[in-house]
Amino acid sequence: MTVTVPIPMTPEEQATLLAHAKARGVSVDSLLRKAVLEVISSNPEEVSRPQQQIRAEELDQAFEEIADMIPDGIPPLPKEALSRESIYTREDEWRR
Repeated sequence: MTVTVPIPMTPEEQATLLAHAKARGVSVDSLLRKAVLEVISSNPEEVSRPQQQIRAEELDQAFEEIADMIPDGIPPLPKEALSRESIYTREDEWRR
């Protein structure tokens, strides 16, 4: 069965689509079929909830903003506080 779905696209979008297909060595039809199959094989809840991608620069900026929220005068966390021994003390005691 063949289904025809008209998709309005700008010339730039068409050129980009063609370039993607050419880069993968497939036809535009094959590329679009693969994209449609990915959509229909996924969980509908995931489709309605788009994944957010964050760039490294945005992540760095978010960490800087969080660091700026720390009030002045707060001493830095000592390296020993992040050691395995100080993090997992309760779990180690439970295993005894």
